[in-house]
Amino acid sequence: MKKLILIAFLGLAFCNVNAQQVSENDLPAPVLKKFKKLYPDIKSADWSNKDDDYKAEFLVAKAHYSVTLSEKGDIVEKKEAIAVATLPPTIGPYMSKNHKGFKLKESYKITDAKKVVTYEVHGKKVNVADKTSEEVVCIFDAKGKYIEDGEASPPADKKDNPPAKDGK
Repeated sequence: MKKLILIAFLGLAFCNVNAQQVSENDLPAPVLKKFKKLYPDIKSADWSNKDDDYKAEFLVAKAHYSVTLSEKGDIVEKKEAIAVATLPPTIGPYMSKNHKGFKLKESYKITDAKKVVTYEVHGKKVNVADKTSEEVVCIFDAKGKYIEDGEASPPADKKDNPPAKDGK
């Protein structure tokens, strides 16, 4: 019985750490007002919240976007799918050299609250010899200099959120 209670407690604690789905009706007024000002044509977004931030995920011209807003309506982060051609030119050679067999799946431009731009590149690294593959995510600064490996955060339903290919 004690083990069951402990497992239940840990499960609840874990759920509270992760973002929670939120209905648009439950958003703070400043969040909804700012979102509608930024994206007046977006009629549907998937909302979640973690701590005091609210994240909307939505499509613009079949490309995945997200924006995270503070409960006061301030922009914390904007993330938009971008075409490969708009990435800084140093990213392609870096990926080819450091991740042999890399196949690009999607790329994002991320702008934080201070308007600092980073790029996130998602793809698969395929090992031809043993026919295995692994997901690869790399983060670069605005000039295309490698910063670190990232963590994949794909849209909830990939079928409805295809990556941007050659344009928005």
